[in-house]
Amino acid sequence: MDALRRSPVWRLGRAARQVGRRLRHRAARAVEPLRRVDGIDRNVLLEARENLRRKRAFGPADLDRLEALLVSAGEVVPVREAWERRDALPGRLIALRHDMDHDVENSVRFAEWEAAHGFRSTYEVLHTDWYYRRGSRGRPSRFVLRALDRIAGLGHEIALHNNAITAALLQDRDPFEILEEELAHLRRHGHTIVGTVAHGDPLCRELGFNNSELFLECPDPAGRDPRREIVRIDPATGRRTAVRLAPVPMAQFGLTHEAMVFGNVDYLSDTGGRWHRPFDAVASAYAREGGFLQILAHPVWWALEGEPHTPRTSQA
Repeated sequence: MDALRRSPVWRLGRAARQVGRRLRHRAARAVEPLRRVDGIDRNVLLEARENLRRKRAFGPADLDRLEALLVSAGEVVPVREAWERRDALPGRLIALRHDMDHDVENSVRFAEWEAAHGFRSTYEVLHTDWYYRRGSRGRPSRFVLRALDRIAGLGHEIALHNNAITAALLQDRDPFEILEEELAHLRRHGHTIVGTVAHGDPLCRELGFNNSELFLECPDPAGRDPRREIVRIDPATGRRTAVRLAPVPMAQFGLTHEAMVFGNVDYLSDTGGRWHRPFDAVASAYAREGGFLQILAHPVWWALEGEPHTPRTSQA
C-alpha cells in the first residue's frame, strides 16, 4: 500500500480528487445565494414579500397621526424601560412596542423611521415565523439576526414574541424547553432579552389557551385552570399531542415582564389592521390628560415604502 501511495499515478489521482472536491465546494457556495438569502429559501422570501405588501392598511397620513400622538408624550420608551420605572412613572409617557409577527423587513423600516424621529420602542420577534429559521429547530437564520442587530443598533429593545405552547403542541415537545432554547439563541448572539409578550396564534383560539400561561405572573384572563391539559389532534393525521400546564416564575428564564401584564394601563392596538379604539379620541384624550399609554403597532399593516394600502372598513 505504501508503495502504491508513492507512485506518480496514485499521487496524480489524489490531486485530481482534491481538486474535484474543491470545485464541488465552490460550486455549492456559488449556488447557495441563488437558493437562499441569509439562510432563508429565496422562493419563501420572495413569496412573503409579495404577500405582505398586499396587507398594508395604514398609509402616510396614518403615520403622521401616529407621530403627532407620540410627540404629545413627554417620552416614548421601550416596554422594558417603562416596566423598570413602573413605580414612579412620569405624567406623560408612552411605551411603544411592535409584534414583528410575519414582517421582519418592515420591522427594520419602522425602527429606522422611529430612530429618525427620536422614538425608542420594543420589537418582539416571533420564533415560529417564516423568517426565523429553516425548519423548527436550530440557530436563528442570519436573515433575522441581521435584522435584529440593525433594530437594536438603532436603540430599540429586542424581546421575545412567545409562541412556546403552540410550538410544543405542533412539535410534540416541552414548551419550557422551547422557550429556554429560543432565549439562549438570542442571548448568545448578544441580545439581552428580559421581556416577552404572548403571541395570539390561531391555535390559541382554537384550543383555548394563552402562550403566557407558562408563567405564574400571567394567569389566564378567562379564569381557566392554570394546570389543565391542552390537547391537539392533528386534523390531517389524527396524531395526538398534549401540553400539561405547570406555570413557573418568569425569573426562572431570566425574564422580568410580560408586556400585556402591566397592571392597569391605557392601551391602543392596531391588531387586524385597524385601531381597536377610535384613534382620534385616544389621541385627543392623551393630549389633554397625559398619563401612561402603551401602543402596539404591527409593522405588517404599515405602508412605509409608499406601496398601496387599503384601510380596513371599521378603522377609526
